[in-house]
Amino acid sequence: MYRIMFNSSQTVLPQIANNLIGRICPILSRGSFSTSTGGAINSAINVANSSLSNILSSTTTTTTTTNTAANSSTNANTTITTATVANNTTTNVIHPSTLTPENAKDFFEKCPFANVVEEGIKKDQEKGLEVLSELMKPTNKQLIVEEQETILSEMIEMNEIKTMETLNNGKQQYQSSFQGVITNLKEEGRYRVFTTIQRQVGSFPYAKRYQSAQEYITPSKIDIECEEEEEEEDQLNNNNNNYNRNNEELNVLNFKKKSSSSSSSSSSTNNKTQSKSTKKFYKNKLNEVNKLEQIQSSVAVWCSNDYLGMGQHPIVINEMTSCIKKMGAGSGGTRNISGTTSEHVKLEMELADLHGKENALVFGSCYIANVNAVTSIAAAMPNCMIFSDAKNHASLIEGIRNSKLDKKVFRHNDIKHLEDLLAAADPSRPKLIIFESVYSMDGTIAPIKEICDLADKYNALTFIDEVHAVGLYGERGAGVCERDNLMDRVDIISGTLGKAFGVFGGYIAANKEIVDTIRCLSPGFIFTTSIPPSIAAGARASVAYLKGSVLERTQHQERTNKLKQMLKDASLPVLDTDSHIVPLMVGDSVLCKKMSDYLLSNHSIYVQPINYPTVAKGTERFRLTPSPVHNDESMKKLVEGMKDCWIRFGLRKN
Repeated sequence: MYRIMFNSSQTVLPQIANNLIGRICPILSRGSFSTSTGGAINSAINVANSSLSNILSSTTTTTTTTNTAANSSTNANTTITTATVANNTTTNVIHPSTLTPENAKDFFEKCPFANVVEEGIKKDQEKGLEVLSELMKPTNKQLIVEEQETILSEMIEMNEIKTMETLNNGKQQYQSSFQGVITNLKEEGRYRVFTTIQRQVGSFPYAKRYQSAQEYITPSKIDIECEEEEEEEDQLNNNNNNYNRNNEELNVLNFKKKSSSSSSSSSSTNNKTQSKSTKKFYKNKLNEVNKLEQIQSSVAVWCSNDYLGMGQHPIVINEMTSCIKKMGAGSGGTRNISGTTSEHVKLEMELADLHGKENALVFGSCYIANVNAVTSIAAAMPNCMIFSDAKNHASLIEGIRNSKLDKKVFRHNDIKHLEDLLAAADPSRPKLIIFESVYSMDGTIAPIKEICDLADKYNALTFIDEVHAVGLYGERGAGVCERDNLMDRVDIISGTLGKAFGVFGGYIAANKEIVDTIRCLSPGFIFTTSIPPSIAAGARASVAYLKGSVLERTQHQERTNKLKQMLKDASLPVLDTDSHIVPLMVGDSVLCKKMSDYLLSNHSIYVQPINYPTVAKGTERFRLTPSPVHNDESMKKLVEGMKDCWIRFGLRKN
């Protein structure tokens, strides 16, 4: 039996309706709520409407008590004390506040607890209607506000969860794009795998090899404990969720009262789970770092750009350690803001002197130096036309692309083609010829004199990249331009401090006006922290030392020539070059990677495969870099390992 209390003058139903609107509308104006949709809710609406209509419109049995006072029969108050809903009534009274289908639908669409009511009506119609009545019961304003805040918080949290799920689904599409690229690179044999080593001072070219960090990951005690804690937490959460679901279905009132604490508890549980997950992640990472200390083997490095072994020279190491003890670790800022130290200035003076130029400018790398030098020149001469060698380094190509200047690419070291392009250009336009002295992959050397002759003839500036030549050629190690007595004919020289000089960084050297222009216009110089003073000090010490010592350069040339001859004698496909670069041709990217892995695993020879885009497809190779620290025994082992590798992979019979 379902009972509703009301009086004759003002029924409770309009009050219920007003209260319902009062509860829902303010909340709806502050946020959106998820709605129940589909056949289930329509069915529930029909059930609720039908049942409520029966209740509100049914025949009533009334007990009327009339208190008659003297001379006040017209003022009698009639009170209907009970309205008993009978299933077998025959007289229908249409109450003015009867819920219509529209009212019921509106309630079920907007009420945050509609799903609970819906389920309740399905399972127990009378109980469900009782729940509905309780939901509509008027309460004090403070309680309404608190309930609204609780409901609003829950809805916001739900919306945030749904938003994150949507974002994660979208990000999965991004991840598939990245994964596709990685898969293609692996299939083409161009996926880059880094070999982790630790060079040993005094033992160059040998280094200790470390296994990949991934190979060392094993569940530590703390990992197992975290997993056990997570399993217990998951079980507890499952039990709580089941309990909450049962309670929701049985009694929505309890749900309402506990909603705030449940939300807080759920948030706390999520935070704890996330905290444990984060904790485990970082512990795994720390475990990886610690495991890296486990050394697997020693390898001979045959692909280092530390051409002279200056990275372990006592003069360089002592200068760096002394500087860092005196000046600290970092520079403290950009060159423009507190990052120009005495060591930076002294290094730039040393480099300008090395190349016979008025000024020099140090960058974080020669890649950055090349890109910014070219773009700064373009900014100063927007009508300039660039003439670029076809095999220029990626940094020069990027600088040319970023400059947005007109460009002409001439065939590698083809003087005739270069002249044809210069002759066809407008004589009045500024021109810049960009090329390298030593091309690091093929080992070719540019015809610098002939290029300078054309520059003079067609009034062009010259920009030469001497990255693979500084420290190695010339009386003082200034590069091929110095060796060929051409330094004064080249306008701009770029070089590195990270190869033959054995340290880190890059630079350009030119006349005062050009350097000053690049200094003021280069974003890669202005908006980045300068190299540490200790790095500058070490580089300066190396440059100064090699200016006065020819021993290392002489040994380097001797080692290079001997290795080339040994490879030829072994009938291995070595390119004959005029430089110190020793390319050993393979011609297949997948095979080149497999051979590299084989040499490392079976002969402790570390030589990195060189694939596209560093070189053209079909010209994949090993790039060997002999140095004064490679003795005869190490060279013999290299050749024997290469012979075995070539036989193993079917590139030769014996």
